[in-house]
Amino acid sequence: MKTGNSRARLAALPFAVAAAFSSNSGFAQSADNATALQQVVVTAMRVEQPLADVLSSLSVITRKDIERSQAQTLADLLQGEAGFEFGRNGGPGAVTSFFLRGQDSINTAIVIDGVRAPVDQIGSLLVIDIPIQQIERIEILRGNASALYGDAAVGGVISITTRAGSGAPKAYGSVTLGARNTREVLLGYAGESDGYKLNLNVGSAASDGFSAMNSQQKTRANPENDGYTSQSLAFRLDKKVDADLSVGVHLKANASSADYDDVDDQTATAADAQVLKKQTQNLGAYLRRNMTSDWSTTLALDISQLRYEDTKNGVLYVDCGGCTYHNGISTAHQSEVRWSNNYQAAADTLVNFGVDSTQASYLATGDSAYDMRKTSVGYYAGVTQNLGKLTLQGNMRKDQLVTENTVSGTTGRSDQSANSGLLGLGYRLDDQWKVTSSLSAGFRAPTAYEVAATPLVKPEFHHSQEIGLVYAGGVTYARAVYFETRTDDAITSDDGWPEIYSNVGRTENKGLEAVLQTQWWGNRVRVSLVSQDPKNLSTGFALARRARNYGSIDVSRMVAGYELGAKVYGADERKNSQYDSVVLAGYSVWSFYASRQIDSEWTLRARVENAFDRQYQLASGYNTPGAGAFVTLQYQPK
Repeated sequence: MKTGNSRARLAALPFAVAAAFSSNSGFAQSADNATALQQVVVTAMRVEQPLADVLSSLSVITRKDIERSQAQTLADLLQGEAGFEFGRNGGPGAVTSFFLRGQDSINTAIVIDGVRAPVDQIGSLLVIDIPIQQIERIEILRGNASALYGDAAVGGVISITTRAGSGAPKAYGSVTLGARNTREVLLGYAGESDGYKLNLNVGSAASDGFSAMNSQQKTRANPENDGYTSQSLAFRLDKKVDADLSVGVHLKANASSADYDDVDDQTATAADAQVLKKQTQNLGAYLRRNMTSDWSTTLALDISQLRYEDTKNGVLYVDCGGCTYHNGISTAHQSEVRWSNNYQAAADTLVNFGVDSTQASYLATGDSAYDMRKTSVGYYAGVTQNLGKLTLQGNMRKDQLVTENTVSGTTGRSDQSANSGLLGLGYRLDDQWKVTSSLSAGFRAPTAYEVAATPLVKPEFHHSQEIGLVYAGGVTYARAVYFETRTDDAITSDDGWPEIYSNVGRTENKGLEAVLQTQWWGNRVRVSLVSQDPKNLSTGFALARRARNYGSIDVSRMVAGYELGAKVYGADERKNSQYDSVVLAGYSVWSFYASRQIDSEWTLRARVENAFDRQYQLASGYNTPGAGAFVTLQYQPK
């Protein structure tokens, strides 16, 4: 079958179903789907707007979706969402890479309660293991979003909102037991009273895990199971002082320990035990005021701290035989100030503008020791204009970034500025159908490591475009998008040591993305399909660990008081790395889930993951979870 025909059929699929459903009166309405179409989202414009009106490609995961999935990690929760892929070196707590719209993990932004998650000296995301129990909702914005979020948001943005208090004050909690001696406990208290909203929860998770590495492929790897433990705390308090003023504070803390295997350590043996311990804390406060009936302003301050301890046989790493991947202790401190404004200039004109300012420092000791300072200031403005059936969106942003990194006594400095922009257009064909399109330009600044190696390296620039067709009517939402992203002046390294970086690389990804959510004859249906071609134009090779075709189907229904569901995720073969010729085989994974509302407060949930015990790899030589069953008892008063 030709690729063009496959992509055309992929794009047509959700709309063929949508057209059938739009004229089909035989299915029952679902509260889930009706609510989904009415959801208000923020990430696509940094202002509130109904999901059905969003021009960009965006998905929402609610608290109910999270509970239904019974996922253990953020990566597992997002798997199956359109545009999202990940690679992982083992089980929970292991090194994980997120690929959004086919971009490198370094080109994805994660935002938690409005705070940009920090990265390390090579641009790796540091906060991707936030406890699932703390999350209220997730918005996944796909495509180049530098005009809204600045540096490296060219694959998109994963925006996480943590739980807040609502309703009468009450306790809540859950207990999970399952395969590999998995134990999870959550205890919380939340509610609102006298203008206050409170949420407090503490959690603990542990698992004996499985061997992170395949000892037949990696003979120096320790064949024993690699376990994982985590403890978390989250506190959030919001106060509505009067009709025009709200204030709030939040605190999040997490400590985890994950065993792992590593044969890149040239001194390692099969008897060695490597452990990575992480501690993260975030403290923030905000003030939101309605200056007039048309203008609201928000000022927020957040401080984050991270500490990683990498050990072998209980001793901090100092030398791993020249592998340059290990630092005994790594610490980070980040302070961020955000000033954002929404202004309703006219009935059909909404303006937003603001400033983001971040100061961060990173220090590490070990094989690749560094002392890094990073300062960034971004100024942005946007407008949404409705002109009858036509909607226009425009965003502009200017970022100034200073990066300093000291390695082996030598300091490299980069002082850069970059401009980003986005122009979106939507045209409503009728009450259900809409055409959307956008053009955008963004950038990724050099990392601290790249600056230290080559101080004169410049930012790389990304240009994206997409056109889509959207159906939103009744309980059905369908969207198909053709997208293209091209990277110029991509930062690449030579094969020497020490590495030298230059702006000579070129990459490209283009393809089709289709999503469908609906209710069909009592079945809740979610479908996502992606066909893409991510490649390095300079070498002609496919980009590592990204499939040309992948997708998921999730179907559930109520049967005699039980919600019963099944989900299948599949991906075809992927190149393992730009440094080898290994090809990872395609795979499909089935999971089954069920829940029963015992009474108004208690719910029993069960899940079987990888039900057919499929053996597959997300990174060459690293194992993935086999079949496993899990049971959760949840207490959540209405």
